[in-house]
Amino acid sequence: MSPVLKSYCKTTAACLLFAAAIILSALVALLWVPPGFGAVISGVATLAVLAAASVACGGMVVIARYRRIAGGERDLFLALNRSREPSAIKAAPPPRATHLRRWLSRRLLGHDLITGDLVQIKSWNAIAATLNEHGRLAELPFMPEMLGMCGKRARVFRCAHRIFDYRKTRRMRHMDGAVLLIAAVCDGSNHGGCDAACHTIWNAQWLSRITADETAADTALAPQPADPAHIAALHFGTHPPRYACQLTQLHSASQPVADWSVANFLRPLVAGNVAPAAFAIACLTDWFNTVQQMRGGHGFPAFEAGGQSAPDPEEPLLEAGDQVVVRFSAEIRATLDGQLVHRGLGFELDMLKHCGHRYTVQSRIRRLIDIVSGEMRTMRTPAYLLRDVHFTGERQFFNAQYEPLFWRGVWLKKESDSRAAQADDVARDPQNSVRSEM
Repeated sequence: MSPVLKSYCKTTAACLLFAAAIILSALVALLWVPPGFGAVISGVATLAVLAAASVACGGMVVIARYRRIAGGERDLFLALNRSREPSAIKAAPPPRATHLRRWLSRRLLGHDLITGDLVQIKSWNAIAATLNEHGRLAELPFMPEMLGMCGKRARVFRCAHRIFDYRKTRRMRHMDGAVLLIAAVCDGSNHGGCDAACHTIWNAQWLSRITADETAADTALAPQPADPAHIAALHFGTHPPRYACQLTQLHSASQPVADWSVANFLRPLVAGNVAPAAFAIACLTDWFNTVQQMRGGHGFPAFEAGGQSAPDPEEPLLEAGDQVVVRFSAEIRATLDGQLVHRGLGFELDMLKHCGHRYTVQSRIRRLIDIVSGEMRTMRTPAYLLRDVHFTGERQFFNAQYEPLFWRGVWLKKESDSRAAQADDVARDPQNSVRSEM
């Protein structure tokens, strides 16, 4: 048994034993204490047992997730949240939400849109009427890269209520009235050729929800000539040496949010950003990780201990369309420093869910806008985007930005190289090859 799995099992067993001990202690105490204290003892014991049982359930969930990843299966959270992937949302009919849910959405999110809604993006002239002299609404820029979507229909992908402030506080913040749309990604064409491929954020005032009766009708808007003065306002912050985009303006366009609140708990479910079953799995995992952190155990996901040799430090040069396999966690850990950084690029623990899985390279990243300074940075060592691999936001209580994950080439194996290495393993030790595929 690996040290990581052993840590999970130890905490789970300890919580079960603790719950059993509390029950026995309460039963014994009830036999000896005066009747007036019985209700107090029962109440305290019930809360303690529920807390211990919840952490134990979280431990069982984490063990199941660990075993799925070790067995080459998709992570349980990702599997249960499959209905929230772009392809699934596009294939499903628009949701029929109740009046209560729409009311809650307006109160908690600042709009009445939920994931899967079909919307009409307003004409450019209608959108321009909402913008200030710098092309912003509530400090959120409408970027030139978004102009091509005006007048078109789209599906709501995420309600972008919860974002991470990279620029100043490095804490979670709330953004009112904002959504992401399926396939609405910034290509960086008006921001120095930035390769980050961020999802563009749309204020609900720029969209009109299409009702069930209007779904079948063709209501696409005809292109309208744009006022040159309005277009010029969009180019504020699109010239070197300092750029301004939606990502650099997240702090100004958002508000502080309490770490714990009923609203925070309800927003992901009301918005439809996460399936209820996946939400429960994430909450149980979070509670378990909190206890693990308190006792100094391994959280989930975690790097495995050594046993895998470090990959060749030479960064492979990959191209869009290449088939790759994400290396095992021990191999990746060998490339990182104490801050989990490799050549200036941090490794996000959410990426461990993808170890051992095969993906297609979407693009190579060379140029990025520095979120803090606004300056364009050229990466000495390129990073890569993998198709359909994004940050789930699970570890930040459902951060809704759905950002692409950046991968160094050294964390990936090209499919042809992987097959050659597997053939060598079979020649040396057929049983070891079988185990590596499990």
